[in-house]
Amino acid sequence: MIESKEDTTISITEKPIQPKRRIKLLTFNTWGLKFVSKFRKDRLKAIANQLANPTIDEDDYDIIALQEVWCEEDWEYLNKVCAIRYPYRRIFKSGIITGPGLSVLSKIPISETFLYRFPINGRASAFFRGDFFVGKSIAITIIKPNDSIPIALLNSHMHAPYGSGDASYSTHRAAQAWDFTKMVKMLKNAGYAVIQVGDLNSKPDSLPYRLFTIEGGLNDSWNILHKENVIANEEIKNLSLLDQIKLAGVTCNSKLNSWREMRPIHEACRLDYALIDDYNIKPIAASVKFVDKIPRINCSYSDHFAYAVELEINDCFEARDQGDIEEKLRVYRELLTEIKHYRNFTIPFQAIWRKSYFIFSCVIVIGMHVAIVFVSNVAGWVSVLFLLFTSFIIITGLLNGLIWYMGVRSESRALAEVQLEVEDAYNYLSKDINTQSG
Repeated sequence: MIESKEDTTISITEKPIQPKRRIKLLTFNTWGLKFVSKFRKDRLKAIANQLANPTIDEDDYDIIALQEVWCEEDWEYLNKVCAIRYPYRRIFKSGIITGPGLSVLSKIPISETFLYRFPINGRASAFFRGDFFVGKSIAITIIKPNDSIPIALLNSHMHAPYGSGDASYSTHRAAQAWDFTKMVKMLKNAGYAVIQVGDLNSKPDSLPYRLFTIEGGLNDSWNILHKENVIANEEIKNLSLLDQIKLAGVTCNSKLNSWREMRPIHEACRLDYALIDDYNIKPIAASVKFVDKIPRINCSYSDHFAYAVELEINDCFEARDQGDIEEKLRVYRELLTEIKHYRNFTIPFQAIWRKSYFIFSCVIVIGMHVAIVFVSNVAGWVSVLFLLFTSFIIITGLLNGLIWYMGVRSESRALAEVQLEVEDAYNYLSKDINTQSG
């Protein structure tokens, strides 16, 4: 007798494809300068409260990168009220007078942090501008989600322009951008999904911006999402105030900002970015945030608007090619021209002026010591004036001597180092092209 066997076929169902990791990111220059920024305490508290208790889901972010958080009490309040929603928080401290003002809040675990201070960061003589003394830097935060490749968040606030010509500090920002690209390339080579955020003080298509995108291989998340309707810098002034924000992504010098409402309409621009490695990160949506005014004091949250973007992160790393070599060579040539002009004209002028003042002050001080012997016999009060004037000359002479010997010479050597690095890269790529064509 033969036994019948039951059908034991097992149906195998395919494992469902897991959706890629999505994160919401916000970058915001909070304008937190002590004694300078108006309503600083009230504004920073309002920003902290808004981040800690978002009114709609759209404003609930996974990662927040802040700039210009320069006062310890402001960070302490932010750190306190955001502790529940953002358990991983970090402020960066290094600087001469204060830190660089950079901080990050995250829902996703932070595994490592590192601060890279720019070696070229304004002139020591421009103490009233502060860029040299706060230690402008790149704050690198490694964030490791469980379901995607690790993220390298590079947050920065680059040197500000204070006018045209020499006061624009374009060479300093270009040199800072060169350092930025080196960090970006190293992190991408190490397998990180790179996101560069912050107030980069550089308009789209400027030299620093092209260094980020061409040399660094990053792409502008706003432009990716608006590739069919990207608004050129010179066209922003033709838009309405609302369209400047909605269509052009304006974050700075908008007349809708209470702190910038007296600015000419043509100065409205986009300076705050989320630049991404678009081989491993895909932008889903982006918008300008913190556009409304704070009800109680009827002013904007900051002199900048914030920029928010939703990103999709790959679950495995994908390397990209080195890009258009001819484009890189053009950017190298422009950067070399910028640096050489500064080293050939601005540096010698600063060095001669500071050195001459120092030498001349030494001569005056010697002369004043001799003259005081004679004037003291005329009237006692005259000798007091001579002593006060001599003290002024000694102090300013020594300061200019130090600026010449330590500040200007250090700046020149740092720029020379960047020049040599760019020349090395240029020569290597030129040789590569010649080899291929041969």
